[in-house]
Amino acid sequence: MYAEFVDPFYLIRLQRNEEIIRSLSSWAAQEQLPGGMISGLGAMHGVTLGYFDEARREYRKKEHAAPVEILSLNGGISALGGKPYVHLHAVIADADGKAWGGHLFRGTITATGEIYVFPCRKALRRSPDPQEPFHLLDLPAFPMDDHA
Repeated sequence: MYAEFVDPFYLIRLQRNEEIIRSLSSWAAQEQLPGGMISGLGAMHGVTLGYFDEARREYRKKEHAAPVEILSLNGGISALGGKPYVHLHAVIADADGKAWGGHLFRGTITATGEIYVFPCRKALRRSPDPQEPFHLLDLPAFPMDDHA
């Protein structure tokens, strides 16, 4: 991994055989990043994408072993249990241009990954939600105007 702060964001270049989520989590811990927004592109293989099945209340996962292009990589970094939590969604395409998208569970860089991380000044945290089977961002309630 190579990384540099190029104000107002970090530019990260992931190398061949680096697993995206593990690498970004490790980097965020080392940098003591309180949170941030992620955008990126590149190429990867060994991809697992997921779709949250609302009726079953669980993720349906799809594996993509062959190399794919990362058309879009978006998400964020927050804290879960005192450690960085990298939450990413991806749109990928195969050699024929067929595209898939979803929650990124796993993906290993092939040629390169170019990742942009826009840091937050305030710490972002996640906690369990009583109605959902995952950890959601801790944010204050925002009163909505009923006339909007």
